[in-house]
Amino acid sequence: MSARRPRTRALAALLVSGLILALGPGCVRPFPGEWGEHTEVIGLDRRQAQGFWMTSEADEVEQARFDMLIPLSKVFYERTTNRRVNSKATFDDPALREYFRDPAAFADYYANLVEALDRAYFESHKPISVKLERIERIAPKRVLIEVTFRGRNRKPLRFWSTHVTRTDEWEFSSGRWWIIPGKV
Repeated sequence: MSARRPRTRALAALLVSGLILALGPGCVRPFPGEWGEHTEVIGLDRRQAQGFWMTSEADEVEQARFDMLIPLSKVFYERTTNRRVNSKATFDDPALREYFRDPAAFADYYANLVEALDRAYFESHKPISVKLERIERIAPKRVLIEVTFRGRNRKPLRFWSTHVTRTDEWEFSSGRWWIIPGKV
């Protein structure tokens, strides 16, 4: 009987260490796959979203470049991950500000994002990963982009992650895509 106890303890230690490795710190895992790979696309076909031009019947002079939308959204949303969103350094980041027409639009969007992360109890207001969930064309040059941010939960005794899903409006004008913030 005494020979079984060390084996049982060794097996239990092995299982516990395997569980710790599997869960990892805070149970936060990045989303699998490439940006936009498993995205639901509504109002345009996937070929248009991945590299073809979309001609608008209302305005044939300027064509909405849907092929630019997925890479641009990837750069913007990934720029907000793995950093404190409620910090002055992030707020002053010119790479984030260039997606908005004016400073007031950026300030509105930023305040809304910080509030959403706060309400979802993100630890340090810091998303760890982001996933593109859906792109929906709502007008010839406007789309809604739905993304899910995931991060560590700041509530005590919560080892699982938290998440928040946002829907942002993007508009194509003057040869580029802009984020149109909703009012807080």
